[in-house]
Amino acid sequence: MKDALQLWVVIAITCLIIDFLTAGFLFVWFTIGGIGAIIALSLGYSFPVQIGVFVVLTGVSYSIGYPFAKKFLNKDIPKTPTMEENFIGRVITAEKDIKEKGRIKLDGIYWTVKNEGVYLSEGEKFKIIGLEGNKLVIKKEEKGEDIE
Repeated sequence: MKDALQLWVVIAITCLIIDFLTAGFLFVWFTIGGIGAIIALSLGYSFPVQIGVFVVLTGVSYSIGYPFAKKFLNKDIPKTPTMEENFIGRVITAEKDIKEKGRIKLDGIYWTVKNEGVYLSEGEKFKIIGLEGNKLVIKKEEKGEDIE
C-alpha cells in the first residue's frame, strides 16, 4: 500500500509540475487521474483497480477538460505573424520588369512573385497583397510611398 501511494503521489505531483512548466495544459489531466487512484487506494481497492481508475479519470477529464481549457484559456494569446505575413501591405519599387511572375529581393532574400495586376516596368511601385504558398502576390500600386 505504501509503495502504491508513493507511486500515485509522484505521478500526480510530477505531472502537475510539468504542467506548470509547459504551456500546453496537458499534464493536469494525469494529475486528476493520480488523485483518483489515491482515493481508490485509500478505499482499499487493488492495484489493478487503481490503474483502471487512473486511466478512466485521465481519459474522461482530458476529453472534457482539454477542449474547454483550450477554448477559454488561450484566447488572449495573439498569433505571431510569419515573416511572409509581415510583408503584406508593403509598397516596393520594381528593380526589373515583372510580367505574370518574377523574382524580387526583399530584406536580403529573393522571393518569387505572382503579379495579379498589370505589367510592371522597372521603377514602378507595387504592393504585396497576399501569399500563395511560398510566393508573394503583388499588384501595381496606384498611389502610395515606397516604405522599403
